[in-house]
Amino acid sequence: MTTKSTAKPRRKIRNTESPEDQEQAILTAAAAEFTAVGVRRANVDEVANQAGVSRSTLYRRFPNKEALLLAVANDLYEKGMRRLEETVVGLGPREAVVEAFAEGASMITDDPLMHRLVLTDSEMKGITSAVTSLFIDMVTHRVAATLRSAGAQMPDTELRHAVELHVRLVISFLEFPASEPERQTAEAVRDLAATYLAPMIW
Repeated sequence: MTTKSTAKPRRKIRNTESPEDQEQAILTAAAAEFTAVGVRRANVDEVANQAGVSRSTLYRRFPNKEALLLAVANDLYEKGMRRLEETVVGLGPREAVVEAFAEGASMITDDPLMHRLVLTDSEMKGITSAVTSLFIDMVTHRVAATLRSAGAQMPDTELRHAVELHVRLVISFLEFPASEPERQTAEAVRDLAATYLAPMIW
């Protein structure tokens, strides 16, 4: 009696791609691995296999799992920030706060990898706290710059502090959601931002 193997098929190592293509393939495979099994169980050799590169190629670019995780997080947040910036094009600063808050909440809820890294993967925190700090710092800097472009007049230090508070509130709001379902809707999130957060920006 024969049995079917459940092992994942090995992919042929590709040697003809550019370094940029190889790195993107590694990040894509790593994102899928972190999403599927979490940070602690993620297998770097499996990432290399699924990216179609050798172990030595992967380790030359990312010497350990932490470096790979930070690169994946950076790539994820860069894409997320571009989405936020596109969402608020043409809006004034207070309107931009509302839409950025609502869109940020939606991204963290809807994107499986971002949800895992920012909110639910306690194993990730055991490896490094830098990912969440990276998220807060990066988003704060970019959103503050976006609000300045939208017409915010407040001093830079005050603007940055206000935006950092907003970012931390997004994370807290999603990690510990309101008990009433009606307060978890997209419209309720937008109303909360309009009532309490937008007035902080001028």
